[in-house]
Amino acid sequence: GYYLYNVIPPMIDFIDDLTNWYIRRSRRRFWRQRDSDDDTDKLAAFATLHEVLVTFGKVIAPVLPFVTEEIYQQLVVAHRSGTGPTSIHHEDYPESRARLIDTSLEETMAAVRSAVGLGRSLRVANNLRIRQPLRTLTVVSRDPGMLAALESHADLIAEELNVKQVLSSSDETSLVTLHGKANFKSLGPRFGKDVKAVAAEIEDLSSDDLHRLLDGASIELSQGVITADDVVVTRRAQEGVVVDAEGPLSVALDCTLTPDLISEGVAREIVNRVQNERREQGLNVTDRIRLTWHSPSEVVARAFAGFGDYIDGEVLAVGLEQADTPQSSDVSIGDDTLTVSLAVAEAG
Repeated sequence: GYYLYNVIPPMIDFIDDLTNWYIRRSRRRFWRQRDSDDDTDKLAAFATLHEVLVTFGKVIAPVLPFVTEEIYQQLVVAHRSGTGPTSIHHEDYPESRARLIDTSLEETMAAVRSAVGLGRSLRVANNLRIRQPLRTLTVVSRDPGMLAALESHADLIAEELNVKQVLSSSDETSLVTLHGKANFKSLGPRFGKDVKAVAAEIEDLSSDDLHRLLDGASIELSQGVITADDVVVTRRAQEGVVVDAEGPLSVALDCTLTPDLISEGVAREIVNRVQNERREQGLNVTDRIRLTWHSPSEVVARAFAGFGDYIDGEVLAVGLEQADTPQSSDVSIGDDTLTVSLAVAEAG
């Protein structure tokens, strides 16, 4: 038999990896037009996804017998030209193939996803929508291998977090100041009545001392030896920068908003609203439109003026026209009023 509480969590983690990372990151590969220069890459993306779905279906078939059977019938049996098993439950259970395991790649992607996750958390905590571009994200690690992995995928991190530039450093002291506080739960049983004196010494530790602890070293105090488990390390960032950390990785997000960044963020929101309006009106994804807009907001007007070409391209507009009166659809952005009207452009 098997214990579901041991089986299900890894499966859910894998589904999350597949859907929220691989498929989402590969959308442009799937959408490329046939016979384009990248047709081979598109076919490779589909072939990889097919292999994963079929193999993973065999893995979870004992847990989800009916869903996996339907997937197998659609992906395998319906397209088979020769003989073979007629049911997923007649297939051999998959075995691990060591030659396909790339530990280095897995570690690299784990570091990248950790940086992206920390960056997203900082955006949420500081009410910065992902459509609002920011100037920089700095990734900091004293682990040379992790830093190299992050640097090699800086463009990916920048795209995921909508930042203009990803910087890297092995020294976070230029971005933050480290402060230590006693972990009384760990220290109390060992130091008893002397714990207050130990706590005072911990608060006097320098950033270098705290870094040594985080790197796994121990430090001798007047009352005894302490390790990283005995200290709660907090980071105080420079003004305009917010910081988060996980294990050997810290990320610092520059939250300073310039007028250009604000305008670009509003332009992205406009694109989102117009795309939603296209769907609500039942337009085909290839339909080109004439977009008429009206807004009393200077913020919205600056976005159209500075990023009109970007808006045109994203919503398939053949031109933007500013109207003197409100239009039919209210697509306001926060406190900034915006109304638009869409009309399918005539071919030619």
